[in-house]
Amino acid sequence: MDGGKRIRVLVIDPQGEAGSEIATLIAPFGYEAIVCDAPEDARAAIARAQPAHVLLRLRADSDDREVVRRTATATAAAVAEAEPRPSLVFIADDSSVPARIAAVRAGADAYLTPPLNGLSLVDRLDGLRGALEAEPYRIMIVDDDALMARYHAELLQSAGMTVEVVEDPYTVMRHLADFRPELILMDHYMPDIQGSELAAVIRQEAAFDSIPIVFLSAEDDAETQDRMMATGGDDFLTKSIKPQHLVSAIANRTRRFRALRATMLRDSLTGLLNHTATKEQLDADIARMKRAEQPLTLCMLDLDHFKQVNDAHGHPAGDRVLRALAHLLKQRLRASDVVGRFGGEEFAIAMPNTTPRQAARVVDEIRESFSALRQTGETGAFSVTFSAGLASYPKAEDAAALTEAADRALYRAKAAGRNRIVIAEAEDYPASAGAPAAVAV
Repeated sequence: MDGGKRIRVLVIDPQGEAGSEIATLIAPFGYEAIVCDAPEDARAAIARAQPAHVLLRLRADSDDREVVRRTATATAAAVAEAEPRPSLVFIADDSSVPARIAAVRAGADAYLTPPLNGLSLVDRLDGLRGALEAEPYRIMIVDDDALMARYHAELLQSAGMTVEVVEDPYTVMRHLADFRPELILMDHYMPDIQGSELAAVIRQEAAFDSIPIVFLSAEDDAETQDRMMATGGDDFLTKSIKPQHLVSAIANRTRRFRALRATMLRDSLTGLLNHTATKEQLDADIARMKRAEQPLTLCMLDLDHFKQVNDAHGHPAGDRVLRALAHLLKQRLRASDVVGRFGGEEFAIAMPNTTPRQAARVVDEIRESFSALRQTGETGAFSVTFSAGLASYPKAEDAAALTEAADRALYRAKAAGRNRIVIAEAEDYPASAGAPAAVAV
């Protein structure tokens, strides 16, 4: 199991002082800083390091404003030529509007002023990286006409979307659970079943109730279209639609769905899945692992003595601790892992295709990194640790039994002195839990 690849950041600093400071700030969050102290070498350094971000340090005490301007312009040009293009961040002492406008004109994606805070810096870098590396929209096409389905799939794929085609409408529920689309593009007239009927079936499942369903049909009568959509459709497109209009219509509706879903499913403080969304995703992943006959490990993680953190250092400091841990989890774990805030200071991590021992190695690395972080609060710097319990499917057959076993292992980690990882033992699993012999963990 891969614990996560470190993200490279190139720091360009003519005075060579910012690199070590920035490296220290961002290293615990999965970032690696590479320093270049000669701006004229920026192009070669970018080609060699292939960073996700380029940070250019500009100081107010520089001898010549023209030198600053040329340095900024040359760095921006090197960034613009890179493939893939990294984000460009200016770190400058001058916080004036004219300086910021000059940065925008030079091509900067962000403008920061010292002193730098590790969590705030990583927040900004994460945001820029997310904008550059947003996951493709996931579109499911339901159409019994294989030729037409492939045509529409190729159109959407050429626009950068991930597409799954379902030609047999009676298998759509299985595909929905596995593929988890963000929009369904559905032919209305299919043999034995109409799109509006299939839409009504999909809407019967709470997990799929909010997914946009767009009908695609030759039907051009407005009243008929309205009747079709009354059973669960969100939009209606005619098959005469121009390719570019189809792509933009699908992209716009999927973008709105993604934004709305993020608001509904994400914890506002940490950006992780909330309690309900985490449980739903865990159910879906267990079902998927059951079909694939693969293991899944659930980690229940809880911060140690968190009430004391809030009492001694203030609630804003406690919030920063939660956000720092969320950053580490998101950056050190795989995209396929489910990471959620389960309660106040409790987190849940579902790791498909992973045994408890594999998961324990990764979580323990995160534990060590997190405990080494220097947190700041009203009374100064401090550190925080966490404890975790691990349990696995198929030793536990469903999400409830899996969560109970992981919770018991977490309790044992706390009782043993905290700041440790404990794997559930046989007695931690509910009595009814059993494991199919075909799947080993």
